[in-house]
Amino acid sequence: MLPGEKTVKVLKCINNNVISCCDEEGREMVAMGRGLGYSVRPGDEIDESRAEKLFRMENTEQTQKLTDLLASLPAREAELCSRIVDKAMESLGKLSPSVYLTLTDHVCFAIERRRQGIVFQNSLLAEVKFFYPREYAMGKYALELIDNELGIQFSDDEAANIALHLVNAEFENTISDTIRITASLHDIMALLSSSCDLDLETGSVFYNELTVQLKFLVFRAFDKTIYSRGDPAFVNAVRKCFPREFICAQKIAELIYERCGTKLPQEELAFLAVSIRRSCRERL
Repeated sequence: MLPGEKTVKVLKCINNNVISCCDEEGREMVAMGRGLGYSVRPGDEIDESRAEKLFRMENTEQTQKLTDLLASLPAREAELCSRIVDKAMESLGKLSPSVYLTLTDHVCFAIERRRQGIVFQNSLLAEVKFFYPREYAMGKYALELIDNELGIQFSDDEAANIALHLVNAEFENTISDTIRITASLHDIMALLSSSCDLDLETGSVFYNELTVQLKFLVFRAFDKTIYSRGDPAFVNAVRKCFPREFICAQKIAELIYERCGTKLPQEELAFLAVSIRRSCRERL
């Protein structure tokens, strides 16, 4: 071994391409690479550069789950999923390390279902495309890669499914909460368009800003990270100047409370009312 080269110690050989190992500091991880597990035994030290991919998970339980999952998958599919996640991290930025486990599990299960002729629709397809365009684009990329590599084709519904897993990894929610959040956003937009008697200018810069504000507002509400700013004068001014928009914001707040139990402070309603007003054809 040359000076400065890093080594990993083999804990267990999973198959010819996957090993469980630990680094020089004793941190457990999973290593993947063509022929990496061939003729190695527990306790052997190998050059870290031989691994095409190193997976460092958040805890021992996730590491074991990923080890078991990779052991059960064809090497080609496992490698393909790794490339999808790597591309997503390059495009979207920091994602939870658990995405290697959750997305690989999902994609490989979806491939198996598709081979069996089983197809599921995603009822939130339109909302995913609208609220998570970057993640949806990554889902489309993944489907193109799967088609090119494996000859398996999916509908756009599966691109939305993959996008939801990426959103989940960005905000570190459970997938069930991510789905509930997206469904809540769908209902909020339906409320805005049909129940508030507003002349919204959809497609405008202000409307796009409103949708982004709503997305992060709902995520914060589900995450219980919304706090009062204590500005009653501002609230009273907005309530007086834009009563219709403030009432609409109150309806949105009621919907959010029903979905996740978070009560929005009055200041949040006032900021939301101003954004709603700016999104109308009759602006400030």
